[in-house]
Amino acid sequence: MRTDLMTGLRYSITQNEITRRHQVLRQFMKKNDLGVLLILYPYEEGYRQWITGVDGTEKRSETCFVVPFEGDIYQIIGNRMLESEGTAEQPEGVLPDPEEAFDGVRTIYYFSAFDISEYLKQSGKKYIGVVHGNEIRAEMKDYLGKYRLTAQSIDVTEKLRIERAKKSDEEIHLLRNAVHLQDRVLDGLKGYLQPGMLEAEAVRYARYLANHLESGSIDNMQSAQIKLISWKGEQEAVPLMYPGRYFHSEDIICLTTRIIGDSGFYGTISRCMSFSEPAEAIKRAYDQLKDVTALAEKYLYPGITIKDIKEKLYSSFPDFPWEKNQNMIHGIGYCVVETPDEKYSADMQLQQNMVLALELKQQVEKGSTISLGNVYYINETGAECLNRTNKEWILI
Repeated sequence: MRTDLMTGLRYSITQNEITRRHQVLRQFMKKNDLGVLLILYPYEEGYRQWITGVDGTEKRSETCFVVPFEGDIYQIIGNRMLESEGTAEQPEGVLPDPEEAFDGVRTIYYFSAFDISEYLKQSGKKYIGVVHGNEIRAEMKDYLGKYRLTAQSIDVTEKLRIERAKKSDEEIHLLRNAVHLQDRVLDGLKGYLQPGMLEAEAVRYARYLANHLESGSIDNMQSAQIKLISWKGEQEAVPLMYPGRYFHSEDIICLTTRIIGDSGFYGTISRCMSFSEPAEAIKRAYDQLKDVTALAEKYLYPGITIKDIKEKLYSSFPDFPWEKNQNMIHGIGYCVVETPDEKYSADMQLQQNMVLALELKQQVEKGSTISLGNVYYINETGAECLNRTNKEWILI
């Protein structure tokens, strides 16, 4: 495992895995008659890390990828488009990008429509594929139009999402490790909590544990996302405002962690806990959460869609207080929410080697919310829960 000094993240991902991903792109391009692929806003959906293997430090809007049909993939820093009728020349004295850690990717600082046109011509293919084309900046759109490339451009965002959603054996291994990290943080935290402690102290300790267990990253507010909320008796829970409230012996505590593990993969877990036995109404609500989760697990198999799963759950639990707009079933990987998900791909059939998070919530006393969340690997016949922590209510 190595550490990226630019970001603090730790990586053990291999060159073979990065090469495999580049081959997935080229096979996708061949299948869809694409001579060039432009990936705009590559921070969206984790494309930058998926292609390069590492995270970046530049601003989120300042990079794009140009993928010719053959050869190296070009990472364009700054989206600098040249008014050029020839190949873009790089400025003298420019050093290789320090984040360029794997073969198959070259960092450059300019590109021109002439380059794109030449790649298309050399490939003998018909189209320029565009990822995130619906978010294309007016400047880029005008630029491509000026060089008569717009007519040959097609948006392939949805199609490529399906290819990326299927994880390799190496990715699944790294995701297992990321999920186990969540379990270990929860184990350490539940042995640390006690009445009289501030909520902020509990969150700070959870982030300390994440870093100690090699989550890494300089920005632990992003890499160790900890949502902790507590309430006493019938007191309504409120969002954590630093430093939060003091824990009481009668408190209910709900915790969700979304922590980056090895090589930038996220895991997640949601659990509820208390210092003493919770009230009967809350225990019944949590038991119902477990029942819904158990049924949902049975429906996680290849060929079904998220839309189908939700309809089956709604019909089986018509009285369950379903949260509106709850993205309760979604992919997870380089982003907390990836394809397939309820917003963009509810009709996508689940396939073997997809990894999904199932996160259920239920409102109880005066709007306070309890939750139960886990990560699942879709195998040939069903799903395997990657979290090792059992789903029972936790008594501290």
